Amino acid sequence: MPELDLETLAEVRVSLTVMLGRATALIGDVLRYAPGTVIPLEVAVDAPAPLLVNGVAIATGDIVATEDGCLAFEIRDLLEDRGPS
Repeated sequence: MPELDLETLAEVRVSLTVMLGRATALIGDVLRYAPGTVIPLEVAVDAPAPLLVNGVAIATGDIVATEDGCLAFEIRDLLEDRGPS
């Protein structure tokens, strides 16, 4: 079987996820959720968000606004341990 090189892998699509925060709740509380419910996240407002590639954190950064009013992710730091090598 031939070895895969980075040039071959460059065209493979992966899923990128930016994790804004997490929360835990009781099922009873979740069942009472309604429009307008505010769910506090377990993260500080100014904390960097992790960037996940196929579920593996590879970087941290900030949520920023683009010129056209959309949200984007600006990489602040690449993580040294980016999953299995």
